[in-house]
Amino acid sequence: MNWQKVYQAADFVFYCLLINVTVIIGALVGGIIFGLAPSIQAGFHVAKKTLKQESPPFFQTFFRYYRRNFWRSNRLGLPIILFYLCPMVVIQQGFLAALTQTGLILLIVSQCVAIAVINTLLSMYEYYVLPTKKYLGASLRFLFFQPIGTFLGVLWFGICSTISFFLPGLLPFLSIGMWIIGTMGIYLKLFDENEQKLKQQNDAVQPAEREEEEIEHGIEMAQK
Repeated sequence: MNWQKVYQAADFVFYCLLINVTVIIGALVGGIIFGLAPSIQAGFHVAKKTLKQESPPFFQTFFRYYRRNFWRSNRLGLPIILFYLCPMVVIQQGFLAALTQTGLILLIVSQCVAIAVINTLLSMYEYYVLPTKKYLGASLRFLFFQPIGTFLGVLWFGICSTISFFLPGLLPFLSIGMWIIGTMGIYLKLFDENEQKLKQQNDAVQPAEREEEEIEHGIEMAQK
């Protein structure tokens, strides 16, 4: 038996459990509506720390980040929750049977796009420092830069949600943590690759042209 793989699997399950439980606690502390976005974002933060093999105190790191980013995370996530996810749940629960084939296809496509944007936005918040209002637009643009990676993120969400559907008992313990760690892992790789490509492009551009390009884009994304 390969004990190293067993230990790695056990560590993965353990951190999924920690993230899952703390995200649920954080959501409850904020009254669900106001607690969900900062709680999930804090989960992505500790997942990034874990994947980078940093070892800060888990609960202290999670709740300190939760408090510090509470309102900023809500400015990002609350509009998506209220104006997209909540209506989507209502449609699924009350009107799904009445949808035509075209309507059902549109619903599925819109769900996939929403999941891709949410995955990208939450991960990008942990990798790049931007004004809050810029994250949504940057997330939408990134979908076209890395379509395969975006698809992998949606696929991972689908795997986690399917497992939760057939084994609902996992939802309070593992499913959310699995989604967060897997998504953060996918996007860390995508962002690192994107930075390498940008560095290669910038190295090939003359200094004057590079300055004009930065002025034209109006914003420079900086790593946290």
